[in-house]
Amino acid sequence: MISIDTVYQTVQALANKEQRGYITPQEFNLFANQALNDIFDQYIYDLAAFTERRPKMDMLGDSVGTVMRKLEAYTSFVNVTGGTTLPPGVHTGQIFLGAGGTRRTLKEIDPDLVSDFYASKWHKQGFTDAVFFKDGHKRIQVWDKTGQILTNVTVEVISGRPAMCYWGYTVVNEKATYNPGTTQNIDLDPAEQADIVIKILKMAGISTEDQQLYSAGAAEDAVNTQEENK
Repeated sequence: MISIDTVYQTVQALANKEQRGYITPQEFNLFANQALNDIFDQYIYDLAAFTERRPKMDMLGDSVGTVMRKLEAYTSFVNVTGGTTLPPGVHTGQIFLGAGGTRRTLKEIDPDLVSDFYASKWHKQGFTDAVFFKDGHKRIQVWDKTGQILTNVTVEVISGRPAMCYWGYTVVNEKATYNPGTTQNIDLDPAEQADIVIKILKMAGISTEDQQLYSAGAAEDAVNTQEENK
């Protein structure tokens, strides 16, 4: 969770530093929600890309785990209909056999390997666990050495999104004053705070056609990238 008041104060301070005036609370809330959704959508895109490339690049394992931790609060386990048909929605790529504490992750393999394992007595001796392969759009097959498994198969699905954030305020002497009672903080990993600030500054600069304000956001982005690469 990220304090939206901290983000608000940081954005206003950076805007004032560039002598670009004041971003109204209404504008800030609009930009903050757009930034939140952009970052969350990037999680899903990155997860799909990392998962697709992971079998070819072992070093991506940590990247997948990092994104999965950020999405954990928005995922649930759903039954695979008939053991073959995936439910609608965005899947994390994780397929499981069993449920609850007995659930175990299945490894994806080439369908030709399943045929080799199942058709050969010699290969079948090494077929010690269940595996799955993709069988068309929203369809899979799960097999072990006894044959195709059609029950007790589940998939992890992204079933929610962060709530809208809102910098709550009351107007006192014609000035917006922070009101924590009407505030909704930003439901993202705290590590995203700098990116939220940067995105808001850039959007504010674009909205007002203010190149200097956009450049201030870009400069903060460059500093943030340098820190992440250290």
